[in-house]
Parts: sequence; C-alpha cells; structure tokens
Amino acid sequence: MSPVTRYIIQVDRPGERVDMAAIRALLDEAGVALDPDYGPIPINPKLGRYVVRGVASPDARARAEQIPGVRFFADALQEPAS
Repeated sequence: MSPVTRYIIQVDRPGERVDMAAIRALLDEAGVALDPDYGPIPINPKLGRYVVRGVASPDARARAEQIPGVRFFADALQEPAS
C-alpha cells in the first residue's frame, strides 16, 4: 500500500456551483479522501477557485492532477508556538 500524504487541494471551477459534494464527486474516483471539516474555502470566487484539505497516495494524486483545474500543495502541519 502506498503511503498517503496530506495536501491542500485547489479546485478551479469557474461558473459552477462549488460545494463539498461537488468536489468529493470530482476527486473520489481518483482516490483522494477529503477532510469533511475543511472546505471548500473560497480563495477567489470570481475565478471559481476553492481549496479543500485531503489525503492521497502518489497514484491518487497523479490521477487527480489529470483533472483540469485541480492542483495539489503541501499541507505542512503547524505546531503551536508555546
């Protein structure tokens, strides 16, 4: 089994209604598991740009990145300062 990595996933869907169900439908088939408590967060609603958090194996990420408008970014865990 491939290791999974946490990501912030950017989804561009200009002119479409974007909610968690729509993003889940888009990414489930690729094998990306979404964090149900995070997103979609609007980054630029005019461009239809939103982000969600999820986990994916290298294979799932490669499949999802073939979907137009989907980009992955590292999701570094932040530790409290004190």
